[in-house]
Amino acid sequence: MALLNKRYASVHNKTGDDKEKLKVNFDEGHINTLTDLADNGINPEFGALLYQIQLMQDDIDELRRYITAEVGDGAKGDAGNAGARGATGSTGSAGARGAAGAAGSDGSDASVDLFMRQFNGSKLPKSSKGLAAGALWNDRGTIRIV
Repeated sequence: MALLNKRYASVHNKTGDDKEKLKVNFDEGHINTLTDLADNGINPEFGALLYQIQLMQDDIDELRRYITAEVGDGAKGDAGNAGARGATGSTGSAGARGAAGAAGSDGSDASVDLFMRQFNGSKLPKSSKGLAAGALWNDRGTIRIV
């Protein structure tokens, strides 16, 4: 089963220095302000939000663990078990040699020789544009039919 496309949108559109400011706020522990507000009963929705974010982070950590430990680099799967050994076939001796075939033609057909000497394609048009269906044309040394 293929991986589905992500369904979420970015939480913010900050980049560069603006994104670094968010990181500084996080590093200074300001995320705990949300926890404190939730614990004091002032904004209980912050507690619910933080709980869900933590569950997602736990899921992501588990996916990373599984991929690293069970799948490896993801490019190669388990080699699987070796299949059963196939049949080895007959071990009998070879049969008698067959008769020789009839001699072939020497290839000296005068009409074919004449055709090949006259038909090299150099005098054919270089483009198929404007030619009727079935006409021959020279496509950079390859003879084509329109």
